[in-house]
Amino acid sequence: MKSTGKIWLAQVMMWLLVSVAGHAQQPRLIQFSGLVVSTDSAATPVPFASVYNRSLNLGAVANYQGFFSFAARVGDTIEVTSVGFKKGTTVVPDIPENQAFTAIIFLQKDVKTLPEARVYPWFSREQFRDAFIHLDMPDDDLARAQKNLNPATMTAIGQNMQDPDLNARRTLDALSYTYYYKGQYQPQAILSPTAWMQFFDALKSGAYKKQ
Repeated sequence: MKSTGKIWLAQVMMWLLVSVAGHAQQPRLIQFSGLVVSTDSAATPVPFASVYNRSLNLGAVANYQGFFSFAARVGDTIEVTSVGFKKGTTVVPDIPENQAFTAIIFLQKDVKTLPEARVYPWFSREQFRDAFIHLDMPDDDLARAQKNLNPATMTAIGQNMQDPDLNARRTLDALSYTYYYKGQYQPQAILSPTAWMQFFDALKSGAYKKQ
């Protein structure tokens, strides 16, 4: 009977020791905050970066200023990713209780050089050969200058050139017309009695009848 009691007591003590040891080894939760910035400058935040707790399979998204905050365990591995940057990782440190902690996570820009891609308008070598043979080379600068200075072309341009005195007169007339009605609405032809009289006379004479 005594041996049975000793065995039972030993089992209880073993269970208590395992429970206490397991409780002591359980990671402690803290409020882990961080700021994601670029390596170019600490004042340049990385907005909307993805923050992933690899140990708990949980994640969050940083705000526009690159700040994030969530509960994590001491020793958890935090993975931070963002488009255009290389992946960054950090480990949640063991900080004293009731103390705030903000990690500064630097991300390095990931610049990738893509291989050259040439786009041609031909589907095959045969089409390229045919286009090359029948290629109409554009005129060079000298040929264009000779065409522009062709006597026949210069004569045609001179005949169609407007009289500078007439152009100046029309410009002055337009300016004087605007100054005449400055500060008031210009009269509209639709409200002119003379225009309506001319319109009715044209109707009576049959000017608008189909031929």
